[in-house]
Amino acid sequence: MPIAIGIAWLVLMYLGVPIAFVLGASAMIGVLLGPDGFDVLPAFVEQMFSATSSFNFLAIPLFVFTGGVLAEGGIAKILMDLATITIGRGRGGMGASIVASAMVFHGVSGSSSADAAAIGKVTIPTLRAQGYPLPFSVALLATAGATGTLIPPTNDLILIGIVGNMSIAGLFAAGILPACVNGLGLMALVVYISWRRRYGNVTIPFSLRQTIVAFLKAIPALFMIVIILGGILGGVFTPTEAASVAVFYGLFLAFVVYRSITFAQFLGIFRSTIELSGMVLLVIAMAAMLGYALTIFQLPHELGRLLDSLAPGKVLFLLFVQICFYAIGTCMDTVPAILILIPILTPMAVARGIEPIHFGILVECNVALHLACPPVGNVLFTACAVGNMPLELVIKPILPMIGILTVTMLIITYVPDIAMYLPRLLGLVD
Repeated sequence: MPIAIGIAWLVLMYLGVPIAFVLGASAMIGVLLGPDGFDVLPAFVEQMFSATSSFNFLAIPLFVFTGGVLAEGGIAKILMDLATITIGRGRGGMGASIVASAMVFHGVSGSSSADAAAIGKVTIPTLRAQGYPLPFSVALLATAGATGTLIPPTNDLILIGIVGNMSIAGLFAAGILPACVNGLGLMALVVYISWRRRYGNVTIPFSLRQTIVAFLKAIPALFMIVIILGGILGGVFTPTEAASVAVFYGLFLAFVVYRSITFAQFLGIFRSTIELSGMVLLVIAMAAMLGYALTIFQLPHELGRLLDSLAPGKVLFLLFVQICFYAIGTCMDTVPAILILIPILTPMAVARGIEPIHFGILVECNVALHLACPPVGNVLFTACAVGNMPLELVIKPILPMIGILTVTMLIITYVPDIAMYLPRLLGLVD
């Protein structure tokens, strides 16, 4: 019964039950209260196994491991040095360089939380020395890490591609220009605030020699992006194969090129990768149970009928989707929402003439926004922990940044060519 599922969901969320068990328990309660409930239970096991047996899911732990290796291996400092010496000069330049380095580091590591942690450790002391208030610095670090989420590789795009039956390579290509739109919007805001409030009072003199040295030092790390994106978009290997190559190249960088990681750190990365990957796959399995339960009660069909009457056109439908994900993201992690809603909403989007890949990207823009939004933003909590700053002190300076990212999200939503230009150029869509 859908009502029983909804009540069970709300009660379990209120009690603080982990989201994976909220998904599974609410599905079981709804089915057991329906007709022939016990006869349906064995099908849950099949749904869990089927949901987690996709070969593409293997890319998730591999990219998580690669991100951990590069974050612990000091790659963030190398990329930050390059960004600082190129675009970090002048008032507001240091703030803009954090946004740029976060986006580039995400293209290397594939993890927004790793971006915030690794870059924050390097830049927070420098930001404070240049006159940036600590709450503003933490807010900038959180939103910069969230902005990089659209830069491939990213686990959310892999999930969207699998559950929405979309080309992962197409999603990776489609995320690049929207990420640049987000990044430029955030940079412009940071520079404006810095000039208005006189942040960043240290001018870094230009040095051609230091620029060349920083660039040469960063080339091996930047080549990771070429391997991942070039290999996937060029059809050399699949995303999972690209993740495998990234693991070996990341280990080569950390142990041979930069020699910046210890064996104890290496073992810690293994442990964190296992923990995070286990949590993600458990959520995927439990979300499959809930999705199956909702299908039994014909909720997707009823939702489709409701949207046909309330939002028959493209404009209202896209607005509904963004409001829906925005509301969900304020109270829980958006991964379950992706797993449950993307299979339901994607056919409705296609029926309204929306490209599936564009639909996946606009959803990911919303997901990226909520990584930095209180009260459940993972990247925001990471940034607060790195800066040793209470969450309540960061809310005021982060609101304008969330505002500008909301504006860029709506631009990406209603201007599909921003997302679809590269996939069409590369022949990844018809």
